[in-house]
Amino acid sequence: MAERRVSASPHRIPEMSKGPGMILRRVLLGVCIIQVLITGYLALCIFNSAYSSVKDMKKLPRLDTKRQSENQQQGRGKKVVDFDIGENQAAIVLAQQEMKPHAVQGMEVKWDDTPVRKPAAVINLPVVEVWSKAAVGTYLWQHILEGLESLDETIPGATVGELRMPAFILRYRSGPGVVPEIVPHDVKHLVLVVNGRTEEKVKDAKLWLDYLQTWESPPVTILLMLGNEKCENSWVDSYLIPKGPLKAVLLTYDDPRVDQVIFHQWPLGVATYRQFPIISEDQISAENPRKFVCNLRVTVHANTSRSELHRYVKNDPFAFSHCSISVRESWVPNETPESMNDYVTSLLQSDLTLCPAGMNTETYRVYEALSAGSTPVIEDVATRGHCDNNPWRLMKRHGPPVIWVKTWNQLPRILGKERRYSKQYKALRRLRVSQWYEWFKLKMRDQFISVVTSSLLHPG
Repeated sequence: MAERRVSASPHRIPEMSKGPGMILRRVLLGVCIIQVLITGYLALCIFNSAYSSVKDMKKLPRLDTKRQSENQQQGRGKKVVDFDIGENQAAIVLAQQEMKPHAVQGMEVKWDDTPVRKPAAVINLPVVEVWSKAAVGTYLWQHILEGLESLDETIPGATVGELRMPAFILRYRSGPGVVPEIVPHDVKHLVLVVNGRTEEKVKDAKLWLDYLQTWESPPVTILLMLGNEKCENSWVDSYLIPKGPLKAVLLTYDDPRVDQVIFHQWPLGVATYRQFPIISEDQISAENPRKFVCNLRVTVHANTSRSELHRYVKNDPFAFSHCSISVRESWVPNETPESMNDYVTSLLQSDLTLCPAGMNTETYRVYEALSAGSTPVIEDVATRGHCDNNPWRLMKRHGPPVIWVKTWNQLPRILGKERRYSKQYKALRRLRVSQWYEWFKLKMRDQFISVVTSSLLHPG
């Protein structure tokens, strides 16, 4: 007997498609779609985080592509560093190349090196003497010009150094042996470095300037001066040409008379009088996380912003446990080797350095933090006295990678952001801070050479 085969009715196919198997497949498809959406969202978050970590690098100095092309054609476009952080590193290298002395006719001049004379010609470069009677001169010679010193055989109790520039020789003298009666009198071009911060220091500076005017042929002179913290520097006017020997003045702090013609602003720099050292690049160690979120090491005076800041970091649990805090009740003029080592270590181990204003809003601590790759948090307030109402005028002109605050009530928000920043972002920031400071010093070196050239060698 033949077996009957029953065929499924076509009307039953839609009902079968709604079976358990099809429902399971749809569920799995939905799960896959959700996973894809989640993966895309996470990828977008990672991209945004990476972008936010490096977007500030766009503000770094940019290379002139035309000038870069010319340098490459001249064989000077070679890579000379092992890493590149944005375009700031390249800008520093380019600035180093441009600011180094170029060869002049008859002589191959090298930076901080002995000239190689060509037998075909001989050139006598003019000598510019630098007599340093203030610590700001040490900052110029050691930190800006990177010059070396040795004992002066002609002046007991003095040191001497020499650098060869494109158009002149710079001879530096410093130390207690550098006194008016002993210095050479055949000098035609002079940079005199003095301290004008207090009335007593001003008297010493005037003795030097008065003595120069007793010479039969006084040298044309540039005054590089640590100015008064309230910008009370009017005494200098009586020594300007034609009344005196001064052709130009390089002056610290925001003196309102700075015009880039006679008066030029000069950075305060690090406290070389306290023996603050030159911090090398390998000490910064940008890739390693730092121990402290911030540091505060100041002399606290009553009823000042410093006491307000100290009170906050002492009472805030996060700041107290994550910042290096060390304060003094009275000012100490000098540091011991141990206390200076502790201070430098705190800078090198801190992501931020809190920089409250002192008698003047410009403080050594800002430059010291920059040299250590620690971002300064600067109190941006005007100084009492006769200074310009725009504080930190010189530094702001060069776009520093710092944090400005008008009041220390802003500090909780700043520390809150620090808790969210990634290690990668902080590493990039350390590199940017230290490299900007190197670039800034190169710009100051260029300014110094320019003022010397225009005011002493080619006066208008």
